[in-house]
Amino acid sequence: MHYGIVAIGSRGDVQPYIALALGLQERGHQTTLMAHENFKEFVEGYGVEFHPLEGNVEDMLHSEEAQRVLRSGRIIAFARYLQKNIRKTRKAVSQDLYKGCLKVDVLVASLLAMPWIDGIAEKTGKRWAIVQLNLPATRTRVFPLAAMDTFNFPAYNLFTYRLFELFYWTSNKRGINDFRKSIGLAPLKTPLLRKIADDKILYLYCFSPALRARPDDWPPEVDITGFLFLPEKKRKTSKQDNIPVELIRWMEDSQREQEGRSAPIYIGFGSIPIPDPELFKNILTELLHTTTHRFIFCRGWSMPMDLPNHRRLFQIKSINHEWLLPRCRAAIIHGGVGTTAAALRAKIPLIIVSIIADQPWWGKIIEAKLTGIHIPFRKLTAIKLLTAIKETESLLMKRQAVRLGDQINQEDGLKKTINALEEYFS
Repeated sequence: MHYGIVAIGSRGDVQPYIALALGLQERGHQTTLMAHENFKEFVEGYGVEFHPLEGNVEDMLHSEEAQRVLRSGRIIAFARYLQKNIRKTRKAVSQDLYKGCLKVDVLVASLLAMPWIDGIAEKTGKRWAIVQLNLPATRTRVFPLAAMDTFNFPAYNLFTYRLFELFYWTSNKRGINDFRKSIGLAPLKTPLLRKIADDKILYLYCFSPALRARPDDWPPEVDITGFLFLPEKKRKTSKQDNIPVELIRWMEDSQREQEGRSAPIYIGFGSIPIPDPELFKNILTELLHTTTHRFIFCRGWSMPMDLPNHRRLFQIKSINHEWLLPRCRAAIIHGGVGTTAAALRAKIPLIIVSIIADQPWWGKIIEAKLTGIHIPFRKLTAIKLLTAIKETESLLMKRQAVRLGDQINQEDGLKKTINALEEYFS
């Protein structure tokens, strides 16, 4: 069977779908991953067929407006910014998507791809499923929508999902129906998320059930399967994950070990550019001056910064988290699902400095599990970060990180997800 996997978003949104494509290929299926054109080299580097979509998410996040929205930390403002920019390329993306979907047998959509894929599936008669990495959007009495978790009781919890469905429909109705019209479909009158539920579309949430268990009041076609990690043998053969010799030497430097410094602390904000580079620079300088820790800073999609040239600081553009994080003592991250999953799997304490979107939710989950600290970026100071680092050194937090990591390492989210897809599409 030929699976068409549509992943719209940042690198952290795309990488798990590469894992899914590779897992499906190992089962004998053909796969085509559709994502924005800036991911071509990244996807094809793992031997996955790629179908490009118009647009470059990295460039979009580097605009001055994007930086202002990120600094605000307001989820609704960020959603509106994304929608505005998606509208600019919507026609081209729609055409690219439709062409890509015609050559596959079944479709797998990420959250941001749903408005397109529902219409394409209806028009072409192809079956489709949803693989979502975070933020449960399925109604339940057990817990509220992540962005509205001020209270937690059954009636309120259901209300938060109904409100989200209304907001999602109001924000996307025009674009959905414009696209449906362009491919010869009648306008959709039922809110999209309600239609998906009524159609009983397979809906898989790919995060660990050790973090959030599946509610009993979910319908049978909705499940929590586990994180999607890249198969290890593919990691070892991919050019994307070559480890720089300079980093290996820095990690193994015997002189630093003699100075009594243990494993380094990882710092990385992934595909979200740091909202206030000057603040970050000052805080990192303070950490280097007031502690004896070593730090590895992974720049990701952040713009280059004039950081201190210090023997206890190693800077790199990108890195294989599965290789590096188990060699670190703790991780300071933005709380994106991919980096969070890798750090949990590495069994190390986390400091989540959330910026936007689902990141505060992951921060709250990690704190509730006693495996880390959550600090919103807009409230970040050197003192708060120093205090958080000390807390990650507690025996309790280290033990909790190991316990949770062991649970996640015993799961096989990729296998469970593929099994569910194969059963559904059979």
